[in-house]
Amino acid sequence: MSLHRLVEEFGGLCRECATPGDLFALTEAAAREIRFPRLAMVHGLWFRRPSHRLIRLDNFGEWADLFIERRYYRDDPALLACQRINTAFPWTDIPKLISLARKHLKILSEAQRHGLSTGFTLPVGVMGEPHGCCSFASNASELPSRWYCRAATLIGADAFREARRLHGFPAHAKRLPQLSDRKLECLELLAIGKTDPEIALILGLRPSTVRSYMVQLRQDFDVFSRTQLAAEALRFGLVSYGDAIP
Repeated sequence: MSLHRLVEEFGGLCRECATPGDLFALTEAAAREIRFPRLAMVHGLWFRRPSHRLIRLDNFGEWADLFIERRYYRDDPALLACQRINTAFPWTDIPKLISLARKHLKILSEAQRHGLSTGFTLPVGVMGEPHGCCSFASNASELPSRWYCRAATLIGADAFREARRLHGFPAHAKRLPQLSDRKLECLELLAIGKTDPEIALILGLRPSTVRSYMVQLRQDFDVFSRTQLAAEALRFGLVSYGDAIP
């Protein structure tokens, strides 16, 4: 089967999957067609807080058990690299994305002994949801051709989209409330760590006016704390992580 036909057929069939098990079986078969016998789709948060709401589908076998038992997820190079890039990457590019310490090299070495010698990972980030990724791996000395890797990117994106659907994401489609310019300015300053008195000084407002805006903002977003307001500002892209954590 041609790669084009494989990707096109997979995109249609995965939309018809009714269970995560069905989806994984379909994705595993497609991955084998492009010479990746090992596959994992996961929300990184699953390892710290396992839940049926979070995604974890893999055929890594004994390596998956060791990965969890030894808590390698805390320092896994592929998971860390996913936080540094928005496109799929071969594992050979990991040293370009993060500084590898001895603990990272140990994980990579043990993974190789369990048949994960080469790999290709697609980061998946959806605002307001746990960060995830789809990884394809094999025990071959080199990755398949770049066209197989491009096919893996498309297959992984479709598969993770449907995994999200089957796990109930998005849980609810919350919309950004209609906010005045002043409220937006207050929210942006709050999100980067400014106190009410500091916000009042920066914007030339009375402290009581800023406090009133904060009460209204909590009502607008249906939250109860400044921390939750800051999280909503990040979720809706009103500030970046670089702004909030300089």
